[in-house]
Amino acid sequence: MGTKLRAAVIGVGYLGQFHAQKYKKLSETLPVELVAVCDSFPEQAKKIAETNSVPYFLNAEELFGKVDCVTIATITPKHFELAKIFLSKGIHVNVEKPISLTVSEAKELCDLAEKNQVILAVGHSERFSPVFQELKRRMKAPKFISLQRHAPFKVRGAEVSVLHDLMVHDLDLMEALVPGEKKLLSSMTDRFCSESPDWVEATFQGTNSSKQPVQMLLGISRLVSQMVRTVKLIDQDFIYTANLQTGDLEIIPAKLKPDQTLNPEVINAGRGDNLLSETENFIQSILERKPVMVSGVDGLKTIQWVEKILSSSGRNNL
Repeated sequence: MGTKLRAAVIGVGYLGQFHAQKYKKLSETLPVELVAVCDSFPEQAKKIAETNSVPYFLNAEELFGKVDCVTIATITPKHFELAKIFLSKGIHVNVEKPISLTVSEAKELCDLAEKNQVILAVGHSERFSPVFQELKRRMKAPKFISLQRHAPFKVRGAEVSVLHDLMVHDLDLMEALVPGEKKLLSSMTDRFCSESPDWVEATFQGTNSSKQPVQMLLGISRLVSQMVRTVKLIDQDFIYTANLQTGDLEIIPAKLKPDQTLNPEVINAGRGDNLLSETENFIQSILERKPVMVSGVDGLKTIQWVEKILSSSGRNNL
């Protein structure tokens, strides 16, 4: 590496163009430079390249020798093959969620990153949400957690199941809130708009910091008219509801007297810029040789849960 990290974004469609913007923004304060973008669609590659005043490439392998790190923001089926070739070359990789389609692919990527001593980060950007961080800071020993994520159906992302597209975010948040061993208690999925599941509900059980059981309910769909992204957490003293869209955190005492007026406190932690924070964390991890917040192993865990849910649904119905 030279005095600056040389970065490129591979796949500059809807989401990838924002990744490119974040690198340009961070170049104002960190020793990193967006040196190229890459996309298989020439018109899109040229458009985003011109917007960011960088060259473009149509083949990812043309970036070899030109970059120190890349962000991969292509469609999910391309994540594995692209991440693999860059990790094999000793290039740091930030791959959009999900890390891959299968557990075996995710394991291979994690092994490659470890072998070549490079950073493998996964874009579970909700982990960087200010309101989620505030919730995590305040909680003590949760007894129940409900994570709900519902969105209107979009063709973009529908090439994979709703578990790969949306649920991986909440599986990652669940792991962040309740680390350690957990078991899947029940699950159900169904198809409505696509050839793979569009709706899923699953319950899990783990152990909180007080060694007491905690139950987690995840409800995910892409079948509604209005976006919903919430985390409800029942703790020892308070009931928290975090709205990941607005940044609001509602706080209610867990124990009220029958005649006590319910007067929830609402604080706004701010919406922040999750993608900017994610990219900054990736860069800082490379520069300072420290662990990234959401690692390849974290991404692997979410895909392990996805496969367990898909294999169990229909046998252990809610």
